[in-house]
Amino acid sequence: MKRHLIAAALLLSSAAPCLASPGLFDLRADRAAGSVVVSLQIRDAIDAARLEEIEAGIESTVRYRVRLLRRRSGLLADEELADVEIEACVRRDALSRQYTLTRRLDGDTIEKRMTADPDEMRRFLTGLDRVPIAPADLVAAAGEYEVRARGELGLVWRFYMIPWPSTTGWVRVPLPPQEKDRDGGDRTP
Repeated sequence: MKRHLIAAALLLSSAAPCLASPGLFDLRADRAAGSVVVSLQIRDAIDAARLEEIEAGIESTVRYRVRLLRRRSGLLADEELADVEIEACVRRDALSRQYTLTRRLDGDTIEKRMTADPDEMRRFLTGLDRVPIAPADLVAAAGEYEVRARGELGLVWRFYMIPWPSTTGWVRVPLPPQEKDRDGGDRTP
């Protein structure tokens, strides 16, 4: 009986990270100002352990992998037009009690600011708002395109000794067709 209880406890403790696994939702893709832009949210990305690390001054990073694809019919694989990695990094300065928020696109810093608001820090780390991923001229007016995205949260330790990557599944959303203006030409909102 005692062995069964120990086995059940081990099984449940190893399954606990799976029960609260992170997930992407509210993925949106659009064309704006000459670029293809994406917005998304990730849920269950900041647990108590990650928040404790952030408050202790340890840098925390969430990586987003975003792909722009042209859909093909038949047996042909979709054509990949863009594949970018977006990083959202947060570091807390204990003396000034402020968070440094840094966003990188393929290693290049595209946004950096400071805040003292923990809610703003959470929103920055767990979401993207109209981040450009590709020039709009990569997508033709006629054609079907989609954006795929997933989040990578780093490593989770199973049984306190096995590093396991914590990622979301891929989420897909179609890129809406370019709108036509009154004169019949293409219009980018």
